[in-house]
Amino acid sequence: MKNEDMQIIKKMIKYCDDIGTLMARFNTDFERYKTDISFQYSCNMCIIQIGELANRLSDETKESSSNIPWRAIRGMRNLHAHDYENVDMEIVWNTLREDIPMLK
Repeated sequence: MKNEDMQIIKKMIKYCDDIGTLMARFNTDFERYKTDISFQYSCNMCIIQIGELANRLSDETKESSSNIPWRAIRGMRNLHAHDYENVDMEIVWNTLREDIPMLK
């Protein structure tokens, strides 16, 4: 793996860790997520950053880890960045609770 890709992956892991910290801080409570704009925006910014970083990975690295849904990661980023008012909170919540820990 290229050194540049390794640095990108380390940054992605940091954002996954940040989401874990936020989830712990807010007691992993969906009701709180739905009503606390700071919680939402913080987690959503991490999702955007993870997707942005995924775009920067070499095709080589993405192909060698084809079990990771790179297209879905970028799609989630694009939805948050360009169509935020149509984001489904339950889907994001499931991403935060299930997909982010698996990605890490």
